[in-house]
Amino acid sequence: MSSKHFLPKDPFSTVNFALKGAIYENPNLSLLSKERVLFNNNFDSRKVALISGGGSGHEPGWYGFVADGMLTASVQGEIFASPNYRNIQAAEKVVHSEAGTIFLITNYTGDNLYFGMAAQELVNKYGEDKIRILRTTDDVAVPRSKSDRVGRRTLSGITLMAKVLGACADEYHDIDTVYKLGVSVNANIASVNAGLDHVHIPTHDATTDWGQLRQNELELGLGVHNEPGVKRLDYVPANEELVQILLKYILDTTDPERGYFQYEKGDKIVLQLNNLGGVSHFELLAILTETVQQLKRDYGLDITRVYHGHFVTSFNAQIFTLTLFNVTKAATAEFPVEKLFEYLDKPVRASNWPANYYTSLEPIDVQSRVIDDFKHYDEDSSAEKLPTKGDINVNPETLESVIRTAVRNVIAREPELTIWDTKMGDGDCGEGLKIGAEAVLERLEKDRFTESGSLLQTLTSLLKVVKDSMGGTLGAILYIFLQGLTNKLELLLESNEAPLPLVFADAMDYAIENLCNFTKAREGDRTVMDVLIPFCRDFSQSKNLGQAIKVAHTAAEATRKMKPKLGRASYVGIEDNETDFPPDPGAYGVYEIIAALGEGLSH
Repeated sequence: MSSKHFLPKDPFSTVNFALKGAIYENPNLSLLSKERVLFNNNFDSRKVALISGGGSGHEPGWYGFVADGMLTASVQGEIFASPNYRNIQAAEKVVHSEAGTIFLITNYTGDNLYFGMAAQELVNKYGEDKIRILRTTDDVAVPRSKSDRVGRRTLSGITLMAKVLGACADEYHDIDTVYKLGVSVNANIASVNAGLDHVHIPTHDATTDWGQLRQNELELGLGVHNEPGVKRLDYVPANEELVQILLKYILDTTDPERGYFQYEKGDKIVLQLNNLGGVSHFELLAILTETVQQLKRDYGLDITRVYHGHFVTSFNAQIFTLTLFNVTKAATAEFPVEKLFEYLDKPVRASNWPANYYTSLEPIDVQSRVIDDFKHYDEDSSAEKLPTKGDINVNPETLESVIRTAVRNVIAREPELTIWDTKMGDGDCGEGLKIGAEAVLERLEKDRFTESGSLLQTLTSLLKVVKDSMGGTLGAILYIFLQGLTNKLELLLESNEAPLPLVFADAMDYAIENLCNFTKAREGDRTVMDVLIPFCRDFSQSKNLGQAIKVAHTAAEATRKMKPKLGRASYVGIEDNETDFPPDPGAYGVYEIIAALGEGLSH
């Protein structure tokens, strides 16, 4: 959990700054600054007003969903604190509706009390037929035996409620109609949270935060204000297991404590994945895919709409919400399935409601848009390369031994390479090399490409692995170098009767010269070139492989004293007088590959 935040000089003024920032991004919003009310300045007073709100720190909940066809206004309190009743009344006044107002509230004690206070006075002023309170209760984590008095908590499902009810109100339906639809929708939305840590609250001393999770822990069913979850695991499960656990909380209808969500095969289901602030977009997309696959495979449920992103957050919380909305079960005679999807799909000018590009009520089919069998140039049999006229035959056992040694070297070094790259770069060098090494080993086991003893065939097979399995800068550099080396060897072997050491020397000189056309890195820049260049140069001069390998080792070690001149490490956190660095991971990784060539000397 990070306890660092970007705050103004007076941290307690953050709420006011944030609310003013909200109206910069959307001209349809206006702000009552003292009352902390954001409202739709295009509101039609003939439509039912839909007002929500809660403590600040959950943005874009709820201001991000204020627009025609969604919320009419939102009321923000202090951080994680309910808005006071006077500010709630101010919201009702600035968007006063002749058709009445529904307070769409989160089911927390403070919100119930303060919205309740405001509602009582407004009922006294306008009558019971003009004011309604609709509580959203989508959290399935709290069991019935512990929530029979207060009901379930509110998670991000409230934003789906706002979308459907706002669109309904936008069609001038009366307050009773909108309210009854809300009751039906709320009964068919279920959510649960999973988190890697609790949230740090700005202005709070980090040492006072309680209940924080250890590095190896994950919590299930926690709330959005650091409320404890229902279970804490002493390990972080893979997505496959985690999604399975969360879906069972929602979909196990035999659970007497949590069997809230009713469904049948064929029901139209909406999936919402909410990021509470600290989960990367990348991770959440992977969770989304796993969730959709398990819903179909294990429950026979196809997904008809997906909403993904920030809806209700909690600062920097490494938490996400999984929400299911059964549109089929929520539908009524007046509002059939088709109508509810029309409401969900209706475009709005809210700052944070995601654009939706689906129109069909059929289950989302992505497989028809996933191409698994695309043929690349090197896989197209109509464009096969003609066989080479020359080659070098090597003892197959020697070839295999060299390759396996290189693989072992790289895999053994990976932890150190990763640590070094984490300190000076982006942390992916060691893992990238390891992935490439494992791919080489897999290809070797599968195709036995060294059995023919053909050096060019072996190089061609290695090139394909590097091209297909190694990413990042290092993968590209190795590919260009090896491809240049292979191309030159083929040309020299076709027409040159020179001794093999000279042929290799010429090919290595060409490979380095060719590589320099594609990278600005040179010797002394603290990159992989600090090993490749001296290795090739020494072999070209000495024609002695063992000596060139020693030169490569010396060069790799020398990168410990080099100041970075290229790449990320050249401009982050490096002082002018700093000289104590770890070795360059790319240079050292390539040395480990070169060192394996020494295996050939023993055969």
